[in-house]
Amino acid sequence: MAYTLLATVLQQWQQAPEWQQPQQFLRLLEHWPELVGAIVAEHTVPLEVTSEGVLLVAVASSTWAHHLMFSRSPLMGKIQQTLGILLSDICFSHRDWRPHCFTSLNNAPLLKAKALPPVPPAATPQEAFQRWQAQVRRRSQDYPFCPRCQCPTPIQELQRWGICGLCYTRQPRCQSR
Repeated sequence: MAYTLLATVLQQWQQAPEWQQPQQFLRLLEHWPELVGAIVAEHTVPLEVTSEGVLLVAVASSTWAHHLMFSRSPLMGKIQQTLGILLSDICFSHRDWRPHCFTSLNNAPLLKAKALPPVPPAATPQEAFQRWQAQVRRRSQDYPFCPRCQCPTPIQELQRWGICGLCYTRQPRCQSR
């Protein structure tokens, strides 16, 4: 069995249609302050673009949600014109706002990755999987547990949502449209 370089696999994966939506969302996050302005950006955080093309945005208060509802159409046009992302709607909700988390994430310096020690290639796919599994276990052994499913959870997920990312994605989203 011939192995393919990881860089080649990642490049093919990024060009796959199912990977385009996450890439578009990352571009949207990057340009959000320019699209909405500095003041609005301080009180809003895009959460996701659903498969139906609805942009879900957490806002600091119901007042902000009400105010921004009147700006939906111009904002959708600006996003399409600037980034080429076609949205069917924008849903502003106070429900997912976590002020302590978003402000600390925006102002926190990014950590630099350490140089990884060289690791010889795995002889078999099973060995590669076992190495990965052991690394994930080592990394997550000190994680706190999700209060809903009791799985080890990165602290950032608990700070942002109060539960793990998997539990968060399973809960119902914005219903008021």
